[in-house]
Amino acid sequence: MSSSMPPEGSAYVQWFHDGNVWKYMTWHGIRTLKFPADIWNYQEIIFERGIDYVVETGTRHGGSALFFAETLAARNSAGFVVSCDVDAASRQVASHPRINFLVGDSGSPEMVAKALALLPEKRSPILLILDSDHSRDHVLRELRAWIPPLKRGDYVIVEDTIVNGHPLRPDHGPGPWEALEEFHKESPGLLLHDPVREHKFGATFAPRGYLVRT
Repeated sequence: MSSSMPPEGSAYVQWFHDGNVWKYMTWHGIRTLKFPADIWNYQEIIFERGIDYVVETGTRHGGSALFFAETLAARNSAGFVVSCDVDAASRQVASHPRINFLVGDSGSPEMVAKALALLPEKRSPILLILDSDHSRDHVLRELRAWIPPLKRGDYVIVEDTIVNGHPLRPDHGPGPWEALEEFHKESPGLLLHDPVREHKFGATFAPRGYLVRT
């Protein structure tokens, strides 16, 4: 992790990423690969929109699943987290009563159906976080599978749109940013960009990735 002082302004995202600060983020002792401004945004969205259910793709170490579960508990919500990952070994908080783990391909219609079947028919808006494989093709598969069955008002975050030169990791190849561009062309108007929420803290790992299902 970088030991230098962080710069001010827009260079902060570059410093945070290139210095590997994100690799040393934890939530209550569990590794959590998130950008601080984004995860603060997420808990505000949960409270402001009365969200009871969080669905995330990409469990990894489990820190974000724990964060969401504890945030729902703090809101006195009866809801829970559904976390999907292709790797069953990534579960570190599997015993938490508010976390449901599903193992498999997060871009498959079967996984989407399984996850949404856990939610009640009559529910408040959900928060969906897409944060698994960051290749364009996989994220586009996720968008095609997850977005159509969502309900109006559900909130969607597509993470790590910063890669492939937006502005980080120009060598990454097409990623979430390009997947969103393609999805918007295929399904215009299905997702509404939320620039006010995205820009609230002046920095994000999800540019253009704060969205609302219309």
